[in-house]
Amino acid sequence: MTKPILVFLAIVLSIVFLNQELIAATNSPEKTNEGKEFWLCFQRNYKDSPMGTVKSKNDLILQLFLAGNKESNVVIEIDGINFRREVKVSADSVTNVIIDAAAQVKSDEIPERLAVHIVSNNPITVYGLNSRWQTTDTYLGLPVMALGKEYYAIGYKYSEGLLSQFAIIATEDETNVTITTTVTTSKKHPSGEPFSVKLRKGDVYQVTSLSDSKGNDLTGSHIEADKKIAVFSGHQCAYVPEGVVGCNHLVEQLQPVSTWGNNFFVGMLGGRSKYTIRIVASRNTTNIYENSKLVSTINAGEFYENSNVTENVQITTDHPVMVAQYSQGFLNGDSVGDPMMLLINPKEQFLRVSRFATPKTGQWRHFVNIAIRTSGISSIQLDGKPVDHTQFNKVGDGEYSIGQIQVLYGSHLIEADEFFGISSYGFGYGDDAYDAYGNMGGQSFFEIK
Repeated sequence: MTKPILVFLAIVLSIVFLNQELIAATNSPEKTNEGKEFWLCFQRNYKDSPMGTVKSKNDLILQLFLAGNKESNVVIEIDGINFRREVKVSADSVTNVIIDAAAQVKSDEIPERLAVHIVSNNPITVYGLNSRWQTTDTYLGLPVMALGKEYYAIGYKYSEGLLSQFAIIATEDETNVTITTTVTTSKKHPSGEPFSVKLRKGDVYQVTSLSDSKGNDLTGSHIEADKKIAVFSGHQCAYVPEGVVGCNHLVEQLQPVSTWGNNFFVGMLGGRSKYTIRIVASRNTTNIYENSKLVSTINAGEFYENSNVTENVQITTDHPVMVAQYSQGFLNGDSVGDPMMLLINPKEQFLRVSRFATPKTGQWRHFVNIAIRTSGISSIQLDGKPVDHTQFNKVGDGEYSIGQIQVLYGSHLIEADEFFGISSYGFGYGDDAYDAYGNMGGQSFFEIK
């Protein structure tokens, strides 16, 4: 290769990396997980208690957790059940709001007026919690400005009558959605054959897998619309890995395909010896590397899974992907918690400031995993105080490190001189044993693809 070509390539690469830094440096409330308007929902969690039974541990608990750095007035409405709450969120604190259990979306492929519409006069961070006894998960809510028009579902495998699922919310009237699933749906839409639905603003449209066949996993199903939509995905109650007791509800609000990335850092989970990852592709011939080793090549709508990850892992790909991390069932040998699912921030969407909340009280241990350039560890401030540097370990080629920090219940603020990514999760103990939650941490949502 001639010297002029080498110089030209060096200039191009410099521009690419500079543009990535500039994109991350121009974060605004409209381009992160903080916002003023949200459309959320609560999907089906495990099995309902029999009608007419007395209140039991299995009763459904739905909650929102709201946090912000300014005092905010927030209105929460659910059209289909005439639900309305006006709440005041104090600065630098967490406000939780109980949502009527009737908001749970239990239908299949029928538009329902069960979207949770949240409007605030100041930017806030929102978390949703969906919980029954020993089956809990949480998600980070994404504001309207962070939404897109194309998504791929992610969940897990069939488990004893409990199903993979995803739900779509229209943010505008006359929204046309085209869905192509990887397996036959509960309403007998065949895999690989697109079908369409028209939704009104605030409609929720849930899709579940067919219940009479094992292995019905909706992961990789393609969802595309002509207007912005919110998409939630997961499982009613999954065993992770398949067959390892016990099951837990899985849910995350999905990142639009346009905001996916090529570089990820996945950390060990507090108190656990191993974890599971899934990686979904949106382009054909996507090469996946774990710590620089090629482990799989997959096409659009396919996924790669590794259920025996025992270390911090750097994931790199040659096309943008979505990465999910799962904790495993109590009986995987750890005797801690149960499954949960969280999405990993791509390095391309890291922030320098991120607020998160731990949305579960009781006998729980809460953690945050922080991925940051190794040279920037000393600059991290958690709630105004330096973090314990000994909790960080290098990952992959060593340029980045991951720290596992235990935190208390409440609202927390992380700041650093370098861009970083976070994951927030927790495991139940004592009376709250056999349970877990996890959710993606704050990130930007600039279009990359």
